[in-house]
Parts: sequence; structure tokens; C-alpha cells
Amino acid sequence: MKYPVLLSALLLLYTAASAQTTEPAKPVRPMPAFPALPETALQPTATVTRPPSAAISSRFQYQLLKMQNGQVAYLAPAWRGITQLEPDRVQNGRRSEVVPGSLESKLMLTLNELSLEGWELVEVYNLSQPVSAQQSIETSLTFNDPNRPVYSGSTSINTYTETRYLLRRPLPATGK
Repeated sequence: MKYPVLLSALLLLYTAASAQTTEPAKPVRPMPAFPALPETALQPTATVTRPPSAAISSRFQYQLLKMQNGQVAYLAPAWRGITQLEPDRVQNGRRSEVVPGSLESKLMLTLNELSLEGWELVEVYNLSQPVSAQQSIETSLTFNDPNRPVYSGSTSINTYTETRYLLRRPLPATGK
């Protein structure tokens, strides 16, 4: 009868002694910080393309076609009563989804019809303006060792884009 009590007392003493002799856990390395984004990463980029002009006249009528973020295109002034082009949408349950490429298709059809009516392309202006940047760091363990984590970082930059097409056609000459 005395043996089980003696054994349990020895076991308690052994666990208490082993708990005191264990080494403290090594601290986990802190997560590295991202370096600051370079100044050029957040600068706007604008390009202008001007084809050579063929018509020589002093007076023109102008038409502007502007597409913003691939969401909507505007015509100024109104052409055939149209002031805005929107992409086609498909109803999917309770929400509607944009049909991919439908706005670009409408834009190209409009440019082709304007060309058929005698409008010439004067300028194409592209703007890409960074709006915000977001950086994130993810940690994963190497072989389940908390003392050797693997860090992976990513940076995403949200941009505003705009493309403008400027067209013109000569006004008829007025005789004086």
C-alpha cells in the first residue's frame, strides 16, 4: 500500500524538478518592416499620341470620347443623342455582373462610326494615376518551427486610369 503513495510522491517531485530545469523559450523574431515605397511608384503616368494630321483647314468641329477605369465612357458633346456608353450587364441572382469586353466593344464601334462620318483622330491621351498603396506581410512556419518563421510580403497599388480620344472634322467653308 505504501508503494503507490511513494511512487506518486516521487513522480510529483520529478515533474517539479524537471519543470524548473527547462530552458526558457527563445523569443520569436519580430516581423520585418517594409521599406518605404520609392517616390516613382506613386507618380502619375500620362502619354499622348498624336497621329500626323492630313487635313489643312482653319476651322474644325471637335468630339471627345473619354473612358474612365473601364466602367463608363462619355461623349462630349453628345453624338447622335448619346452622352455615355455603359457596359452590358447580366443578372446573376440578386446582383448584376458586367459582361467582360462589352464597354470596349461599344467604344470601338463608336470610334468606327465616327470615322465613317469623316471624323479624324487627333489625339489619344492615357493617364494612370496611383490612388493608394497597401502593403501586407504574411508569416508561415518552416517545418512547424516557431523560431524560424518565413515572411512573405506583397504590395498592391490601386490606380485610376483614363483614356481620351479627341477627334475632329473640318467645318464646311463659308463663302463671304
